[in-house]
Amino acid sequence: MAVIEVDGLTKRFAGLTAVDHVTFTVERGRVVGFLGPNGAGKTTTLRMLLGLVTPTSGTATINGRRYTDLVDPLHVVGAALESSLAYPGRSARNHLRIAAFVGGAAPERVDEVLDVVDLTEAADRRVGQFSLGMRQRLALATALVCDPEILVLDEPANGLDPEGVHWLRTLLRRLAGEGRTVLVSSHILAEVAQTVDSVVILDRGRLVTESTLADLTGGTHAVRVRTPRAADLADLLTVQGASATVIATDRVEITGATTEQIGTVAAEHAIPIFETTTEAPDLEDIFLRLTANAERTEVTS
Repeated sequence: MAVIEVDGLTKRFAGLTAVDHVTFTVERGRVVGFLGPNGAGKTTTLRMLLGLVTPTSGTATINGRRYTDLVDPLHVVGAALESSLAYPGRSARNHLRIAAFVGGAAPERVDEVLDVVDLTEAADRRVGQFSLGMRQRLALATALVCDPEILVLDEPANGLDPEGVHWLRTLLRRLAGEGRTVLVSSHILAEVAQTVDSVVILDRGRLVTESTLADLTGGTHAVRVRTPRAADLADLLTVQGASATVIATDRVEITGATTEQIGTVAAEHAIPIFETTTEAPDLEDIFLRLTANAERTEVTS
């Protein structure tokens, strides 16, 4: 079931079209990467979804309603669009106390979300003393304080060190496992590749693709096999529809077949396999190819 629906969404600022007839949906309980280069229109789209910017045309709804028409919107959607909204002279704990009061959340929720984002020890420090990564964690805690069913996060990994990025990935998957929906923007596909179920990619304000991660990378895995009968294995797999290339006298590179399928063919024909390695697709290359194709289409149309 779609909990976020964007249909023909367009926003023009004077002579600039920031978002151009974008349409996509986000299903309940999934983590969706909202991707595109800097300036692609991601933040503008998210701000229209949250009622902060009025669309020129088109609609963006949450549970079938505009954000401004939701009952108790902070309990439906938690958003973190900026990491520096907290007053720098206020402690993290007091910032969250105010957010909980405004949103009608229970006071004990403050300590719960401080623990979730690993800021308990820094809870009474002033926000102005926080690093960018700590402010990102506080922004996420603020989004979570009213226990929302949907999270909308704009570049939440900015400022996080590698350990923090791993922590964020784990947290987002856990939230989705609880049945929540997460729409997370990033300009780096590889950054979210280990986290998301599907992606929506924008470039120059236009939708490039909406796809599951599996479909986006499907058929692009390459399996390299070391065997003394590389040519024989390549011929057998080619007959079965795979693409197989002998790259050395004892090595063959295969796409379009799983390791299980390759192993079965080899076993049926008594072909010994000494080693197999699988090369994951370069997601950044996929991203660049898609956006380059979109640019060429724009130029020729």
